[in-house]
Amino acid sequence: MKFKLIDITKQLEMKYDIGTVECKVLNTSANYAVEVMSPNGHYALKIYNPNSRTATDVQWEIDLTQHLINKEVQVAAPVAGSDGSYLQSFVLNEIDLTVVLFDWVPGDKPKPELSTYRLIGEAAAKMHTASDSFSTILEREEYDMNELLDDQLKRMKLSLEQSGQWQRVYDLTKRMKKIVSNPKLDYGIIHNDLTLDNVHIDGDELYIFDLDSSAKSWRAAEAWGVLKAHEDRFESWLEGYRSVREFSKENENAVFAFVIIEDIRNIVWKLGFAKSSRGEPLIKTSELPKVVDEWLAWERDVISSNK
Repeated sequence: MKFKLIDITKQLEMKYDIGTVECKVLNTSANYAVEVMSPNGHYALKIYNPNSRTATDVQWEIDLTQHLINKEVQVAAPVAGSDGSYLQSFVLNEIDLTVVLFDWVPGDKPKPELSTYRLIGEAAAKMHTASDSFSTILEREEYDMNELLDDQLKRMKLSLEQSGQWQRVYDLTKRMKKIVSNPKLDYGIIHNDLTLDNVHIDGDELYIFDLDSSAKSWRAAEAWGVLKAHEDRFESWLEGYRSVREFSKENENAVFAFVIIEDIRNIVWKLGFAKSSRGEPLIKTSELPKVVDEWLAWERDVISSNK
């Protein structure tokens, strides 16, 4: 879906007290985002994908954001419209879409250095600690085993069958469930997409944005992408996290299983089967055998050696 910048600009100037604006569309994957410059400040306009987020979903995100700000977690702050509401409705391509304007956080996208991952681990721990006291009457999906594995298998079942991978993946998910069924694992709200794309670093300070994927899940899932990228980065992440909050050996071991569990959800998105998928699929069914081989190799070579 493509939007005309003139339509976005007009509605920004009409619904927010920020003066004349200049806009630039940002390259995003699930929702849509626009960089906004005005004499009054620097902002990011988030246009929510109606296929994956309702206004209630967005309100939950804003409520969590405000709670974290009150707990002194450095996250991007929402900007109220002229009517005092953080949630606004823009008509784009003749569709009513929920939007929120956020302050642009200081700094820049960081480099993938070990010091960066230490700061990300520290920020994750601060967010987890602060969110323990968050409460709301609004409903939110949880990334439990049903959401992370059962639902993902349903969404990709036909592709798995067509590629001859169904039984291999079904058996693999049963083994992953056994690993994360440990009642000692920490469970609560996580950012769920705490990557270099969703943080800025300004000097020694790290700022978080884009809490759209936040929900309750296992805290061990927060670090799966860091571990998958490189174990040295994961060690730095752990060091930062443990400087703020406990992360037990059981949680540490579970991260290795979440490399597979979360990547299954990632592959479903790339196949175009997730609610938030948009545009052309990024992978084809014919590529699944190679993907499954990589999952099984990780289980054999990495998870088994960490038991």
